[in-house]
Order: sequence, then structure tokens, then C-alpha cells
Amino acid sequence: MLSQVIMNKKFFLVLDDVWDAQVWDELLRKPLHSGSADSRILITSRHETIARQMGAVYIHSVEKLSQEDGWSLICKMVFEECEKGDMHVLSDVGMRIVEKCDGLPLALRTVGGVLRTKEKRHSEWEKVLASPAWSFTKLPNEKMGPLYLSYLDLPPPLKQCFTSLSLFPKDSLIFGITFANSCIADGFVTSEDDAPLEDWAEGYWKELVQRNLLQPDSKWYDQFVCRMHDLLRSLAQHIAGDECFIGDARAFENKIKSSLSIKLRRLSIVDGNLETIPDLIMKQTSLRTLSFFHTPHIHDLPEDLFRQLRKLRVLNLKETAIANLSTSLGDLVHLRRLDLSHTKIREIPESIGNLRNLLFLILEDCEYLHNLPNGVVWLINLRVLDIRGAPLDGLPVGIGRLKQLRSIRGFVANGCEGCRSGVGETDREQEHKGHQDERFCTLKELKSLVQLRNISMVKLERVSDRAEAKAAALQAKPHLFRLLLSCTLPSSSSDVQQPRANYYEEEDIKRIGEVFEELCPPPCLELLEINGYFGHEFPSWMITPSSSWLPNLRRLDLMNCGLCQQLPPLGMLPQLEYLWIKGASAVTSIGPEFILLAGGSTGARGQNGRKIDSCFSSYFPKLEKLGFENMPNWEEWWWRWEEEDNQATSLLPSLKILIINGCPELRSLPESLLYHVTALKTLQITRAHGMRNIQNLPSLTELILVHNSSLERVSNFPVLKHLHVEDCEELKVVEAVNAVEHIQLDDREAESLPEWLVGAGEEQPRFPSLHKLTLSNKIYRQGLPDWPLI
Repeated sequence: MLSQVIMNKKFFLVLDDVWDAQVWDELLRKPLHSGSADSRILITSRHETIARQMGAVYIHSVEKLSQEDGWSLICKMVFEECEKGDMHVLSDVGMRIVEKCDGLPLALRTVGGVLRTKEKRHSEWEKVLASPAWSFTKLPNEKMGPLYLSYLDLPPPLKQCFTSLSLFPKDSLIFGITFANSCIADGFVTSEDDAPLEDWAEGYWKELVQRNLLQPDSKWYDQFVCRMHDLLRSLAQHIAGDECFIGDARAFENKIKSSLSIKLRRLSIVDGNLETIPDLIMKQTSLRTLSFFHTPHIHDLPEDLFRQLRKLRVLNLKETAIANLSTSLGDLVHLRRLDLSHTKIREIPESIGNLRNLLFLILEDCEYLHNLPNGVVWLINLRVLDIRGAPLDGLPVGIGRLKQLRSIRGFVANGCEGCRSGVGETDREQEHKGHQDERFCTLKELKSLVQLRNISMVKLERVSDRAEAKAAALQAKPHLFRLLLSCTLPSSSSDVQQPRANYYEEEDIKRIGEVFEELCPPPCLELLEINGYFGHEFPSWMITPSSSWLPNLRRLDLMNCGLCQQLPPLGMLPQLEYLWIKGASAVTSIGPEFILLAGGSTGARGQNGRKIDSCFSSYFPKLEKLGFENMPNWEEWWWRWEEEDNQATSLLPSLKILIINGCPELRSLPESLLYHVTALKTLQITRAHGMRNIQNLPSLTELILVHNSSLERVSNFPVLKHLHVEDCEELKVVEAVNAVEHIQLDDREAESLPEWLVGAGEEQPRFPSLHKLTLSNKIYRQGLPDWPLI
């Protein structure tokens, strides 16, 4: 297939991080020969011999960092701007440490992570320099000395947690919550001051990130999703030794057969072709952890698997195709963590009630699982129950007995008098209306779960009345930091682009408003998501005229609140860092009332001319990312601040990223962005067909414009570096962007350069700093008229 796709075509192929030349000789060489002779292939590898084995005609060796650059990197990690005196005093020992790192960026970063934990004293840095780790000879790679130093500097519990990371597949995303739960289940986390184990595990994760032993993925919020560098992963595997193994089934069998004395404690199988679990696994009776990754073809488990592996503490069957579990599951009395997420499991045996040591039960996205066994309510030590995405009819009566629960994700609401509302329900769900009280628990059972830190509640349209919601006693949960409140979206409009009031009965609209009124969270809440709410107004606890209602809230997602015509005033939230609003279909205008509640003080004026209270010196003081998505009727965004407040009041001073996606009627950005949003770096506007001009953002460095059919002019971005334009056919003028270095065009059918770019080759170029042009269209064909200009 590959050879046919590229037949006689010119291509440029990048093969990144090649470890074995066989991938070229046995897989790619022959089909790639069908391409054009002037095609090019670029490979990256840590080993020059691999490049030579693949027949590279030119080899470029990446230079190591100079000592000066290495010291500069260390300084950026360790010292604050005000600590230049310490920087100078420690420069001599610092340069000797840099020399030990041999110009390797990873070594410098990890050693910098160590130095960041030390006092800025000469004697402390000399101890780092004198560590025997630099010359430790029993490492698989001579470059691992600085990395081993970082490992040795870890506190003892953290060393165990670090080696456990070797059980994750290469280059995989590692979620902080998975890491924390696994470390707790393995017994690596202990509490010294009666603080929750979750707090300690979260602290371990943050320390590994701060020490640069984990690399945060920038696409995820709050550094709680990371990757691990291959060299660090290899170091963790080396330290773990024969107690741990990760690999495919054949490699595992070869490992066991080559050394019969091995007593494996932790095993991860990564094998996309595996269909049955090897018999040798069942002979590893000392196993504490058994995990399967990327094994979608395993349909059945051996009947006696659980009886053979009675010492298991962690069992991960995630993303396998298993549909049933043996009743012998109850024999795993030491099991602490069971992960069946994304499987085809249809039923969990009642014997699960025997697992009194189980701490974590993960059933996320088990799309065939409609009920939980009653035995779940006997899991008296359970800390996490994750049933998100499973089509459960409800939860068993008695969930309130699980007093140790810290997190319950996917709690299915069930009204005392049955489910009154049919909104979003299938025929099958409505058949159960008259019987749900007897079989399933209600929100009242949440009252006794005072240790909860994380709750997500779904199908809240089922809740009978405000008394039932009040019984959940959310406001009385002193540790709650994350809350999701969700209603089922109408089945006739699953994307809810434009939900209408006639999707709902008036009685249901009134009742859902009353229900949400009683689901007021405690002040300690940090993360809040509301999804599918169909009341006409947000609950009063969201529009309180002060910063006291949720003083610790850091992230807020308002999703598909389709009947609310006005957004709540959020500008007074002192800790809010991330705000995403999606599917607010009834909103036509966003004005000063979005920032603060109408009042009697001087300041801005609302849409009705009333003064807006401006007693705060800063609004949205810590907000860094703001997004609006799928708001089809939003036309106007404006803030009319009275002149005297422009100087005295700070608005969005920390905003770095602004994203507007799918708001076709929005005509313009507020003029006051120019005066107030001084930290904005990235602006992305997609499908804003009513917008004609975008201009005057002096701090912007990245501008992304996609599918904006009426956009005509882009101007006055003095420090803009990257400009990405796709399908903006009316764009004629791009000016006063002299700092632009990279322009990216993605109009794949275009055969000529756009008008605004053609002048780039004139005597006075429009883009004097441009040094990179990326074209994803037909212009690159050398026969077309604009090719000489390029």
C-alpha cells in the first residue's frame, strides 16, 4: 500500500529516534524505492552506527552545550532574578558541576533539579559535586551518572515511586492520578502527619516534576500528565533489576527461561498481538503487580489465574477485550487496585465484596456494564470508585457505608420518586422509572461520605426536588476540591449546538434550577465543571457579588448550559487560572456583567446603563487561559470602562492564551483588550465568520486564524513571531507585523500565494524578519507562477 501511495512522487520522510536499523532494511527500504529519486529521508538516532547501517549519505552530529550555556541553563532553573549575588558566589563550583554533565541537556536539567532542592551554600553544592554517583560504573550507559545522582538524592519513598515508573510503556502519557493510586496500592506512600495519602502521593509527583525526572505534557492542565525520557526510564528499569519486567510476551518468556531463579514482583506486558495470557505468567506466584498495555485482543482470562496469583496488589486489565470475570476474583484478598477501564466487561461477580483491602476500583468507559454488584458496598476500605462513561442505571443502595471514599466519579443520580424527567433518556432507561428507588441509591447517601475530595455526578435531571439535592450536603465536605455536575443532553441534539427551551418541560427547567441551587460546593473547591445545565439562570451561589463564594477555584468549565442568556460574573474569583465556556447557545452579548455584578459604585456600565461595581483593583487577576467554543448566537463582546478606571483597574493582567472557536456571529474583540491584556501571547480564532478586523495587541507572539470567511485585515502586532492562516479567503491586508519569523499557510487547494503575502518579495518587504514559510497546499509545485517568488 505504501509503495502505491508514493509511486513516482517526491516525499520528505522523518524517522525520529531510530534504535534499530532493521526497521529500514526489513520494512521500509523496498516500498520507499517506488517514490521519486529526489525524495529525502531524515533520521534521528542516538547512535551514529545506526545511521551508517541505514546508508546515510550525510551525518550531522549535534554539538553538546558549551560550559557557558550549561551554566546559563542551571541558573535559569535554580536562581531567582534577585539572587544574582548567590549566582556569582556559586559560579566556581557550579561550573565544575556543569563540566561533570558533559554538555548533555538532560543531565543538566536533572542535576539542576537536584540543586534546586539544596540551600544556596557552597558546602551544599560541594556535596553534590563530591557524590559517588558521578563515577558509578554499574550503569547501562556511561551518560547516566548525573541521572543516577538525581536518583540517589531522592528521599527513600520517592525512590520506590521512581522505579515504579519503569512499568509504563515507552513514550506513553503517565497520568498523575494513576501514578498516585498505584504508589498507594503498592504501599510506597505513607503519611507521617495524618494527612491524606493522596496529598503525599501528589507531593511525590510534583517533586519528580520539579526535579525534571518527569516531563510535563503542555497539552494538559496543571502538569498532571507527563512523559518520561527514555534514558531516565532505562535508569529506572536498571535500578528495579529482576523484580520488574516490561516488554512483549516473547521477551518475557525468554527472560524467565534464561534465569529460573528470578522472582518477579511487578510485570507489565506490552503486546499488540497477544491473544491469550501465557502460562508462564500464572507460575509467577510472587507477583504483586500485573499490568497489560496495548493488548486489545485478549478476550478471556485463564480460569485459575486469580487462584494462582493470590498475592496480587495491582491488576490492570485496561483496554483488553475481556467480557467476564471468574468468581475466583474474590480470592485476591490482597488486591488494592483493580483497573477494568475501556474493556467489554458486562458483569462483575458478587465475590468482589470479599476484596476488603481494595482501595481503587476503576471502571471508566466500560460501555457494556449496566449494573454494579451489591457486593461493592462491602468494600469498606475503597478510596476511589471511577465509573465515568459506564451506562449504569444507578449505584447499589448502601454506597454511603464506604466511609473511606475519597473520589467517586460518575455517581448516577436517582430521584426518590423515580426519575420525573425524560430528558436525554433512551426508551430502555424510561422503562425503569417506577422501580429505581428500590434498587439504586440517591444523593442522600453522599451525606455520610465526608472524606470526599472528588465527585462527579451525572444524570442530575433525575433528581426529584431540591430537598433531595440538599441531602447530598456538598457544602459540608471540607476536603472537596473537584466537582462535576452534569445533566444528560437531549438525545435529539447530542452536540447541543442550539438547544431550545422546547426540548424541556417548564416544570423540568424550574426543578433543575432548584436542584443546582442546593448543590452549592464548599469554599475549598478548586476545580468545577457544569455540563448540560438547562436552567434559565445560573444558581445564585455562582452570582454572589464577592470573591468569597469560591475563593480557591482555579479552573471552571461551563459546558452546554444552553438556556442561560447571561454568563455569571466571574471576574472577582481571585485564584481562577483557567476558564472554558462551551455551548452557551443563548448568549448573544458578553459585557461588563461577565466581570462583576451590577451595583452602585463607579466603574463600567452594563448593557442597561446601570453602573457596575468596581471596588476591586483587579479582575480575573490570575486567569491565564480563556476559551469560548460553539456559541452560535454570540454577536457582541464589549467592556465600557469609564476613563478614570482604565488606569486604576487591572483587567485580565495574567491572560496568556485566548481561544475563540465556533462563534460565527461575533463581530469583534473588545477595544479594551489593547489597554488591559498586556500578557497575552497566543490568540486563536476559528470559524468567527462575522469578524472583519483583528488588530492592536502589542504583546501577542502567536496568531492562529482558521476558517474565518469575512476576515479582511490583520494589523499592528509589533512582537508577533508566528502567524498561521488557513481558509481566510477574504484576508487582503496583513500589516505592521514586522517581527514575524514564521508564516504557515494551510489552504490545501490554493495554487497561488494570497494577496497579503505576495508583497513579501518587494524592495521593502512586508515581513522583514521572515525566515520560515510553511506551505500545506499546491504552491510547492515548481511549475506554478509563484514558485520563483518563494
